[in-house]
Amino acid sequence: MNNVIYTKVSVFRNLKDYKFMPKLEANKKQEIETKLADALTGFSKIDLNSASEQIKQYISSKLMVQTKSNVVFLNQKNNLAVTLFDGEHIAISGVDENYDVKCFEKTKEVSDMLSNKLNLAFSDQYGYLMSDLTKIGSGIRIESAIDLNAINQLEKIEQLKRNISKLGYSLTETKDENVYILSTVCNLGFSENEVNCEFEKTLNKLQDLELESAQMLDVENHDNFLDNALRSLAILSSAHLLTYDELKKHISTLRLGLNLGLIDLNIKTINRLQELVNGKTMEFISKSELIDLAGKVKSILKGE
Repeated sequence: MNNVIYTKVSVFRNLKDYKFMPKLEANKKQEIETKLADALTGFSKIDLNSASEQIKQYISSKLMVQTKSNVVFLNQKNNLAVTLFDGEHIAISGVDENYDVKCFEKTKEVSDMLSNKLNLAFSDQYGYLMSDLTKIGSGIRIESAIDLNAINQLEKIEQLKRNISKLGYSLTETKDENVYILSTVCNLGFSENEVNCEFEKTLNKLQDLELESAQMLDVENHDNFLDNALRSLAILSSAHLLTYDELKKHISTLRLGLNLGLIDLNIKTINRLQELVNGKTMEFISKSELIDLAGKVKSILKGE
């Protein structure tokens, strides 16, 4: 299945002997920032106040970091970010296309490194302590953005949300059509490895259900499904003007067509198209930007 857009693993930590957010004093924030900078090996500090627009866009599209802090630490490969004071003192985040257990492993490595170098808020009874009760325990949150086009067409999303909730997860809609976020809710009493393993099982079940739904719809209306997939591919291959919202809708159609074997396109190409819209919410952009977006899409589809 190719309907998982990205998976984000975040590990949250607080330092012992400091007040939790939002009661942490400004001067103490500077102390924590200094300690974190000293403890992080192989990371570069980026001040978002003075960073170029290109760097900000990269962080938004690749890492999807949303933080109240003006400082982000990026590793050398730019696939891990450590941010400050976004709910907890420290948040270690890694994002991978689709679902890759390496994302979890990389994030955990940084978490273990900080555990060895910093005095973290920890309880033998409860695990890592947090200001947010749902994070207490292993302090990990995993979320996957998943395209549920077929389930949506069958109007079974609300029933699915209820079933997912019973399993201890949440399934929430996004502003993007057919895209939902599956996320962990509580991890008290579970290790990081256990949280990751159970999440992967749930995500796989959700993908299987989407494929079954797509196959059911395809049997009933194959010609329309094929036509929609080919139309989306044709529009993206030739459009002169293209909006972000329009591109998102066509990507969803292409994912569905790819899963059903209706179009000759690989997932890497779709993921490259996806990068163009990650973090983009604005619909009213200038004509030159519409032309530029259409040009980038055509280049990707040509394999350039």
